[in-house]
Amino acid sequence: MAATRSAAQGILSDDKADVRMHVVDLLKKAYWMEIETVMSYIANSVNPDGVRAQEIIESLQEDIQEELGHAQQFAARIKELYGVVPGSLDFTAEQTYLQPPSHQSDIVHVI
Repeated sequence: MAATRSAAQGILSDDKADVRMHVVDLLKKAYWMEIETVMSYIANSVNPDGVRAQEIIESLQEDIQEELGHAQQFAARIKELYGVVPGSLDFTAEQTYLQPPSHQSDIVHVI
């Protein structure tokens, strides 16, 4: 059964709809930042080769789960504020600084 929205107090009240949608937009931006970070961390945890790579890979694998958890928290809050969690067609990449290096042995770049 779908949840119905009732007039509430605070940010959930009907008279705060504009403020709430602004907050939802900010949460969506934060959600996409976390998702994009996960994508970059996955690439950076799979691609590296070399002597020091394993330690970096293991660290990034832990970070992936943490960042994914953040994205899930943002998604839940978007829903709580009567927003709709966006799908992949709404994604636009913005993080140039987390891209994997062109050489798989460039561990310093990954760090």
